[in-house]
Amino acid sequence: MPTGPTMTQIDSRERGGMAFSLIRVALGASVAASALTGVQALAQDATPPAATASATTPVEAVASTDPTAGVGDIIVTARRRDETSIATPVAITAVSGAELERRNINTVDTLARVVPTLITSEATSSPQGGIVAIRGLSGVDGNPFGDQAVAFNIDGVQVARSSVRRLSQMDISQIEVLKGPQALFFGKNSPAGIIAIRTGDPTSTFTGSLSSAYEFKADETRTEGYLAGPITDTLGFRVAGYYDHMVGYVRNIVPETGTGIFPQYRRRVPNGTEYAGRVTLKWEPSDRFNARLKVSYSNSDGSGSTDNLQFVSCGRGGVPQTSTSLDDCKADGKTTVTNNIGPLFGQVADPRFGEGKTKLKSDQWLAGLEMNYNITDTLKLSSISGYYDAGNFYLGQFTANYQETGVIPKVFLPAVADLSIRELSQELRLSSDYDGPVNFMVGGYFQDTRASVAGVVYLNANRPTFSSNYRYRQDGTAYSMFGQAIVKFLPELELSVGGRYSYEKKTLPVFQTALAATPRTLYDIDGINRISFNNLSPEATLSYRPNNRLTIYGGYKEGFLSGGFNATQPVVGPLNAATNRVTSLINPSYDQQITRGFEGGIKAALLDSKLRTNLTLYSYRTTGLQVATLVNLQQQLANAGAVRTKGVEFDFAYRTPLQGLTLNGAVSYERGRYLDYQATCYRGLAAPQCIAQVNRFTKTSGLFNDLSGTQLVRAPEWSGNAGFDYLSQPFGGVRIGLNGNASHSDGFFTDVVSAPGGRQKGYELYDASVRVVAENNRWELALIGRNLGNTYYFTRSADNPFTGSAPGGAAATAFLGDTVAVPSRGREIWVKATVRFGG
Repeated sequence: MPTGPTMTQIDSRERGGMAFSLIRVALGASVAASALTGVQALAQDATPPAATASATTPVEAVASTDPTAGVGDIIVTARRRDETSIATPVAITAVSGAELERRNINTVDTLARVVPTLITSEATSSPQGGIVAIRGLSGVDGNPFGDQAVAFNIDGVQVARSSVRRLSQMDISQIEVLKGPQALFFGKNSPAGIIAIRTGDPTSTFTGSLSSAYEFKADETRTEGYLAGPITDTLGFRVAGYYDHMVGYVRNIVPETGTGIFPQYRRRVPNGTEYAGRVTLKWEPSDRFNARLKVSYSNSDGSGSTDNLQFVSCGRGGVPQTSTSLDDCKADGKTTVTNNIGPLFGQVADPRFGEGKTKLKSDQWLAGLEMNYNITDTLKLSSISGYYDAGNFYLGQFTANYQETGVIPKVFLPAVADLSIRELSQELRLSSDYDGPVNFMVGGYFQDTRASVAGVVYLNANRPTFSSNYRYRQDGTAYSMFGQAIVKFLPELELSVGGRYSYEKKTLPVFQTALAATPRTLYDIDGINRISFNNLSPEATLSYRPNNRLTIYGGYKEGFLSGGFNATQPVVGPLNAATNRVTSLINPSYDQQITRGFEGGIKAALLDSKLRTNLTLYSYRTTGLQVATLVNLQQQLANAGAVRTKGVEFDFAYRTPLQGLTLNGAVSYERGRYLDYQATCYRGLAAPQCIAQVNRFTKTSGLFNDLSGTQLVRAPEWSGNAGFDYLSQPFGGVRIGLNGNASHSDGFFTDVVSAPGGRQKGYELYDASVRVVAENNRWELALIGRNLGNTYYFTRSADNPFTGSAPGGAAATAFLGDTVAVPSRGREIWVKATVRFGG
């Protein structure tokens, strides 16, 4: 059958492999830990460095010098107040800056290795430059105006754009991954969760750090550092920055010469240069008032987002249908996608195509001003002002080909686009800290946004043919009010009840497209250009804390993902000569997505706090699922489905009797299923799976495949990790550190149509490091290995255009299209040197 193996067959194979993989992960960590007993003589009173709360060890552990001390705890702000992670009734994984530094985790993408159900990576043709998913819920694919279901909160400023994660790759003091709806404290665009990042602050004495690292496979060099200290008795500063240059870890194997082949600009991809900086000022004129200003900037300039595009599955065996046999149709370290589309597009189509060199450029600004005023000893007023500005330019070739001839045309589909985003936000909060049984928090939030995109798509390098030319601008204004009451009926029993009411308005003041007859002339489009939403997201949580080592909680939560407008090529009628305008034949807007459900858990510190555990159970239903679907023969983002996600998560951190050795692990089981969803048919899907029918959500007719009851995209059933960290007692003026981690993920679909070629099989990743640290911590040398098994996987895929048979045909003649994706990075071997001073 062209549709590939059934879900039953897939689940059966992968569950068997999953069970073996989890056992292997756990045994591997245990064997590695046991091997360390040979160096026990070096660890008489050693204390392990910081790791993670939840899946790993908390920050405070690094400060402990008592060999009998427990794992410790970490302070988090999941409820917009300082609390220990064990006392916070939220599913949260908190990772310290020390752990990030030690394991050379300098991007959010690599953070997913220690946070089960978090999937994040770069993604070709995703206008915002990446995918972020928690528990199977993620942002929309392919719409530059779309918000993410997982928002980033950087130093209190919230941004629901995946591109902002590039501003969180230096001088990090802590990352908190909050799972499940977070509407009460973080507002819209957080139905799947929040990634909250806190960067380094000024210090009371002059301190600094400088590190340089080199990775052998990609010829990547990264240098970063910070300098901090006081300016006056009440004013402190911190300056941080990094510079990264990479030659590339994937080989471009396009032939040097040949008919219809343009010379390649790069033989190793992705490559480019990236740098960023941040300035922090903190003012504390009195014990009642403080203010903190942070301004960050990042810039990247490198190869195009399609340069690393690869065939990961081919519908007719091991040979691509629109390319030659050079590509092996599997995710690996080779690509056959051209990074030179030729000069004619720049001459005939649009000057932004230039000489035809694919590229991706971006720059971003993020600024936040946080002010806190203690009105009394029990009342605090907080203000957070935010500004975010991003500009992206990309030029790519989206058919994964390298050759085009007049005799046997190999279709090129190049596109060029400019995307700009600007967001302003303001939040005010008033919170209490009374000794009595009742406390509260109330506040308001305002956001003003503007996003614009201008794109051009053409076909055929030898004879450029118009496909589309469009220009959109979306403006948005959002207001919300929120509040929470915390009532302690008994010292150990707490009920927190709250909610957030939100109103949002979005307009489309610029809505233009070109016609085939006049490809360079943009015409205004008549159609729906104003929409508004309102939402009330309540939540209630009951917590039982008999002591500071145990919390049992359960609650109900809601969250929502904002609606908006499609920023893709519209379907329009003929030009009206009287008005010089055209009319949209489809509604370009889509509604908000709502998530509701229950969550509960147990957090405990056992064995004299040497063992910390977290158990979470959840069940959520999401309606109005925002997915790309077929509307009047055009792919549009629409509310076209409902899903159910439910599961259980467990993690632990254990300080072993062997001084200096900590074990950690996490495991997650999730059953994410579409409850009601008719997907667009993928290429090669035959009847009776793909038939003409009316979509139950959009009410439009077309070819659809009913996926109700099947697995949700990017929702592996089993995932987990296990690892250890060891730091010896000082000897000879140094300490030796060892770190290892193994992670597993079951298979999952990587596109919203569940195409067989886009299913990522289950995989494991192995990381390890060894480091030599000065006894006074002034310098450190490290050898770091990531993905030591050289595993390639992908998280987003698509049918390659112009491949596969038309959907809905006869099974006897149907054949699948080719699937393309950007695979993950393979094996990495880093050497790193760090010096620290001051303090």
